[in-house]
Amino acid sequence: MAEPGRDQRRSAADHTSIGELLRDRAWRRWTLSSFLARLPITMALIGLVLAGEASTGSLAVGARLAGVTTFCAGLAGPLRGRQLDRGELRTGLQRNCLLTGVVSAAFAVCVTLKVNVAFLYALCPCLGYSFSGTVGGFRALLAAAVNADRRHRAHFVESLMVEASWAAGPLLATILAELGGAVAVLLGMAAAATLAAVSLLGVVRSHPQPRPRSHILRNYPDIRLLVGLAFCLGLGFGIFESNVPLRMPQYGLSPDLGGLFVLLLAIGSVTGGIYVSLRPIRREHTLWKASALFSVFTLLMLPSILASSAAAFAACLLFASLMLVPVNGLGTSELEARIGETQRAEAFSCLQAATMIGGGIGAVLNGILAPLGAWKVPFITVGLFSLLAVGLAVAARLADRRSRPAKVAVPRRSLPGSGWLR
Repeated sequence: MAEPGRDQRRSAADHTSIGELLRDRAWRRWTLSSFLARLPITMALIGLVLAGEASTGSLAVGARLAGVTTFCAGLAGPLRGRQLDRGELRTGLQRNCLLTGVVSAAFAVCVTLKVNVAFLYALCPCLGYSFSGTVGGFRALLAAAVNADRRHRAHFVESLMVEASWAAGPLLATILAELGGAVAVLLGMAAAATLAAVSLLGVVRSHPQPRPRSHILRNYPDIRLLVGLAFCLGLGFGIFESNVPLRMPQYGLSPDLGGLFVLLLAIGSVTGGIYVSLRPIRREHTLWKASALFSVFTLLMLPSILASSAAAFAACLLFASLMLVPVNGLGTSELEARIGETQRAEAFSCLQAATMIGGGIGAVLNGILAPLGAWKVPFITVGLFSLLAVGLAVAARLADRRSRPAKVAVPRRSLPGSGWLR
């Protein structure tokens, strides 16, 4: 039986802890730095799509540039995470940001000089490497900025801030694209990354951890499922999100406006993020909850795929991504609870790497399949998320059966004349 007033005390504690989090100067400085560092990553989709179009006249080439960059970022993520764990974390993140600024500026120079598109493809792994480890590194640095009793909520708030950057990034990219095309977007990415490196000077330092003997997935095999789910989430949402700019011609709109529609998608995810930041999902019956979230995710995406006008498409995008932050936050908090203190950057980088590799493959698939009909491609996401929802429900059912105590037969004393009761 629930203790009287327990729910009220929990609710009051939630509001107190979010207030304390907002008043924490170290957390605020960390939030500003991580927001600035993520801006170039969130602007890259629009910037690279427009860079490909400026160089070749093809949006599909731009989508492939974005896909190769994201794939390379994911591929290098675990290695970069291990490197960050072995050194001083803040300094390592500053190097990431400065490298992002340099490579983004190099992209802008190549587009300005109209060099062969092969040079742009050659820069994609460099930009991807500069992105790799950034998100995981900042999540690991969060442990130094926030007390342990606030981390569960902090991870949901951090997932919200990720989506806020995905709202601000495309909006800023669209404004810069209208002012100066792909070059302006790429230079904006360079500027944001440089500001992030400077802002990190005010963030607390994290001491280097002992060098681990083996890979994080060997030390913690139970997080493999989380990494696999992150890959599937990245693949599905990567297909869906990178498809948005490619559908602009379908509605008679310029591809430059694709950033505004991506912004609408981000607004939806921010809305979902605000809710779970105020009321974090508890770590109980996680598989059932994940299955329900993917089921709702699938249903919310369908209307945007079938939208027949630009206005309907825009309206549907506002709620198509409502479940993104709840799914991300649930996975991140689950990972936080399962790992130790020595491989945090590597663990979070693995999770982010899986998401980015999936997203990169999704963007490349868009570039390949879009000529056959851009509006058809997101049905891959619907099918994938439906399979995930069913698979997680089956796994949850099996887990419930394994955890259920076995029934023990208790011999009963036979009573005179009661044989018919048996």
